[in-house]
Amino acid sequence: METTDTANGPSVEEILRAHAQWMRGESSEGRCILDAATWNGLNLAGANLQDAIIRGATLLDAELTGARLSKSNIDDADFQRALLGGTDFSEAYLTRNEFAFSWMVEAALPDSQIRNCSFRKANLRGSRWQGALLENCKFPEAALQGASFHHARIALCDFSQTDFSEAQFVRAQFEHSGFLAANGPDSNFSNCRIKGCDFARTDLARARFFQADLTGSQFDRTRLREADFREAQLGGAIFCRADLTGARFRGAVLLATDLRGADLTGARELTSQQLAQARSDQNTILPNGSRGPYRRYSGAERAAVR
Repeated sequence: METTDTANGPSVEEILRAHAQWMRGESSEGRCILDAATWNGLNLAGANLQDAIIRGATLLDAELTGARLSKSNIDDADFQRALLGGTDFSEAYLTRNEFAFSWMVEAALPDSQIRNCSFRKANLRGSRWQGALLENCKFPEAALQGASFHHARIALCDFSQTDFSEAQFVRAQFEHSGFLAANGPDSNFSNCRIKGCDFARTDLARARFFQADLTGSQFDRTRLREADFREAQLGGAIFCRADLTGARFRGAVLLATDLRGADLTGARELTSQQLAQARSDQNTILPNGSRGPYRRYSGAERAAVR
């Protein structure tokens, strides 16, 4: 394994020697295997740990900025409050790891497989997750502004109270994940498949859902002003009490979409057929500003001219 001298501490080689009691050895290819190493507060900035196997390690407050951990296998490690800005986790396998309060700005995790990890209150601005698999991961109150999740597969994950404004989720697949009370204006979910997810009370102003499949997802009391739902599949989706003012719906499928109590004032590109297929009630505000329920051929689907 290549070693890197740290600025304020021993080299990786010296660290491994000092923790020899935890080493299981190295493979014929020089792959480093560590068990239960304690690296709290250690400076490993820029270290090359590619292909490493790390199990049960403790790296509280460690400095790993720009480190290479690509293709590594990391299980049950504790990275709380660690500095991981720009760290490369591409194609890594991460299982049951703790990243709470860590600094992971612009960290790279493309094509990684991440299961049962916690990123609570982590700073993940500008991080890259393209093609990653995430299962049962926790992101409550994390900062994900401008993060990229193109083509990611995300299941049973918790993004509650996160800030994912301007994040890119193009062509990602979501199943049974929650974004409760999160902040995501100007985010992009175009061409996503989002099945059985909960966006209740989330700010998704100007979010893009072009050609997305939102079947059976929940948007109760969600802020969706000027959101783009063109050609989206909204069958069975719940928009009760949602703010949909100025949203676009050209070609969207609204079969059994629940719009009871929703505010559709100024919503654009809706047809009589679309609204007739959806559920509305006396608390629904229709595109022309009148109260529902929608009656076919009433003209209420046309946004009021300002």
